[in-house]
Amino acid sequence: SHLCKSNPSIIALSVPTMASSSRNVRTTADAPMPPDEALKLLKEGNARFIKGEPTATRTNEKMRQELVDMGQAPHTAIIGCADSRAPLETIFDAL
Repeated sequence: SHLCKSNPSIIALSVPTMASSSRNVRTTADAPMPPDEALKLLKEGNARFIKGEPTATRTNEKMRQELVDMGQAPHTAIIGCADSRAPLETIFDAL
């Protein structure tokens, strides 16, 4: 199975962090995430995208404030093309 519907050759590099169970967004306060767990999240997000059932669009003021207060800490850095027809945060259903 491909990670990306439009470009199956995307390369993913893990960047450590995982969201705390009390938050729905990863910040600098979160613990490291193993690469295999990050890849699992990407695959699950892409499956939601393919099904048309994204969840990453559900943000709220509390999530945005946590990012302002604690900083962003994404679990993955992705190197791909800059094709605006396939934004990575959309095809992987990620914030």
